[in-house]
Amino acid sequence: MSKLSTRATSRSLSGKRSSAPWRTRLDKQTLIEVSLALTSETDLNRLLTKIITELRRLTSAEGGSLYLVMADHLRFEVAQNDYLARRGVAVSQVFQKHELPLGPGSIAGFVADTGQLLNLPDVHQLPADAPYHFDPSLDQRLHYRTQSMLAVPLKNQEPRVVGVVQLINAVDQAGQIRPFDPSDEEIVLALASQAAVAITNAQLLAQIKNLFESLVVYSVSALDARSPHTAGHSRRVAAYALALAEAVTACQEGPLAEVSFSAADLEALRFSAWLHDLGKIGVPDALLDKKAKLTVAELEAVRYRFKLAQAQAATADEVAKLEEDLDFLAVVNRLDYLPEGARERLQALAARTITLPGTGQVEPLLKPAELQVLTTPRGNLTPEDYKKIQRHALGTLQILEKLPFPGHLAQVPFLAASHHERLDGSGYPFGLKAPDLPYAARILAVVDMFDALTSTDRPYRNAYGVEKALAVLQEEADRGKLDPDLVALFSQARLYEVVLGP
Repeated sequence: MSKLSTRATSRSLSGKRSSAPWRTRLDKQTLIEVSLALTSETDLNRLLTKIITELRRLTSAEGGSLYLVMADHLRFEVAQNDYLARRGVAVSQVFQKHELPLGPGSIAGFVADTGQLLNLPDVHQLPADAPYHFDPSLDQRLHYRTQSMLAVPLKNQEPRVVGVVQLINAVDQAGQIRPFDPSDEEIVLALASQAAVAITNAQLLAQIKNLFESLVVYSVSALDARSPHTAGHSRRVAAYALALAEAVTACQEGPLAEVSFSAADLEALRFSAWLHDLGKIGVPDALLDKKAKLTVAELEAVRYRFKLAQAQAATADEVAKLEEDLDFLAVVNRLDYLPEGARERLQALAARTITLPGTGQVEPLLKPAELQVLTTPRGNLTPEDYKKIQRHALGTLQILEKLPFPGHLAQVPFLAASHHERLDGSGYPFGLKAPDLPYAARILAVVDMFDALTSTDRPYRNAYGVEKALAVLQEEADRGKLDPDLVALFSQARLYEVVLGP
């Protein structure tokens, strides 16, 4: 026990605390159970709440708070108080953004700075020369009276103080406020170091996760930024995917009522969404930036042949007609659809030939590859272009499979690579059908298509408005390709507004 601990008898406060907790007998089994409960929790917020809950239960404390040590101050994290809770006071909200300086002054600051335990029977009767004081302002705001307090440093294995627990107003079996006794100190000290180690581990895990997520977001954003036409796509897909998954989990009726996503599931989905286009690192920039059916160099080669054809023309009318044909070809080159009659006109041009000067070699006015891309019915990508782009899904899998994703993230490579799968088996890269496609993969398929349709930065076609894009999703659902329940929920709940706004 610290030399600053005291043993004076406490006065009763505010009458009997009839529903206050009474201590759990601390035997070996209880200590093991509480220790396991603390060390098995990896989420920092839940861990801190659990620490206060268990220490209050074991010491019959009416209230408690926990501060974490930052660089030069203490930051409030958790507060509980049964007496105030029964009055409807949200204690944690009252303490939000509450900070204390390290060092002498406050009780918690002194404990964090010195690493000493303080057992105070009455915080209103502190020695005049004590290097700390009790601030009654919060009690006054809440119409409460703090009396007995046990302030304990949380020291990890280094040892380093990582936090401070303040237990408030111990309650005896008769419901009266009492001082914290030596057995309370033993209980708290027995668990404080384990709690500190658990906090340190949870903080390290959180830092690693934050670092990993930052690397993912930065790397994918950099990849998307290779072209202005893909910038922001992964971020939007992730936002849509999480909104849809959370909406599915909230469904209370209908076919989606039995589907839910845990916090771990949502994290896996978020990473899958961010990483789904990672395989595009292997897609040539020329395809990502393809704004027209023919590249600039290809169009210049076509213009050169047309000029040769004009030079070899027999009449002025023929020269004028070739100029009209070249203007027509330039228009078709920029369109994301094939106008009526354009195919026949382009085929007629491809049937014409020119003679190259010097060699006498004969070439078609339009080469077969040029005719193929110019007669593409939709967009500006040829079937071969699409094959090259489609390989990105398999590329995503091949890259991500090499990363050691832990536990609940083990499905990320498969989910990320499955965003172009379709329920009828017509998708890629696996050609899976509905029974083999989990809802996370189905969600990615829906939201990836929606963003691709509505993005204003795609070079190979004009952006669709929301209503037209939703109509396309519905058509795909009606054709058995997209999950109709997910499409309906995405549309009816207006989940697209998480990115596009109302």
